[in-house]
Amino acid sequence: MKKIYYLVGLPRAGNTLFGSILNQNPRVRVTANSIVSEIMWLTECLKKNEAYQNFPDEKSLDNVIKNIIPNYYKDWDCDIILDRSSWGLQDNLEMLKKYAPNEIKFVVLYRDIQEVVASFIHWSENNKPNFLDDATDGTIESKANHMLREDSELWRDYWSIIGAKNSGFPCFFIEYKDLITSTSDVITSLYQFLEIDSYNHNYNSLNLFNIDGLKYDDSVVGSNLHTVRTNSINFNKYDIDKYLTDNIKNLCNTLNFW
Repeated sequence: MKKIYYLVGLPRAGNTLFGSILNQNPRVRVTANSIVSEIMWLTECLKKNEAYQNFPDEKSLDNVIKNIIPNYYKDWDCDIILDRSSWGLQDNLEMLKKYAPNEIKFVVLYRDIQEVVASFIHWSENNKPNFLDDATDGTIESKANHMLREDSELWRDYWSIIGAKNSGFPCFFIEYKDLITSTSDVITSLYQFLEIDSYNHNYNSLNLFNIDGLKYDDSVVGSNLHTVRTNSINFNKYDIDKYLTDNIKNLCNTLNFW
């Protein structure tokens, strides 16, 4: 029986690289941004439906919800799946506590939030058109403010990390710079955390992120958002001061609880 664990983390924190590496192992699959938690939540919300409340067959609906995770991954030919979503948010955590098909473990990817915001802006300035330009007036400052608004995906992922950290469930934390500079050590420790046999990964020849040939369609958000270097693992170097004002940098620093 395959086991499902949960990947939470900040965007631009190495999620695509992490998945590209782990997916070399035929026993392991790291998902793209997953819709599984949303499917579960929308189904759970049926309990607010008038028809349900008129005849509240909770056991039958719960049977549907508890089978969403195993059914979604039924045909995935692997033993371990890391589902990437905002599982640390309170509502998602409560669903996991009730419906998770096996023990709950979190893998957490994080990065200095200054670098996260600057990385997004750097990407948007070099890959046009894109969702950040569409959502703002196109200036660097407006893009930074857009990403740090309180209903943003960045905030959602940030609070998901905090929720996982405080959940009491086992967490394996991976800082972006460690993933880049100590890749082999990080992956070896991860395998110990997940209690699976080690695998001889190739860190000098990577494939772009894919699962059985299915790849991200970045035309939805821009272009080149989920690419990785295929021949090496290195930092992308750019000047944070070019992209962030002092006020934005100070705000980001207050969020780096680690």
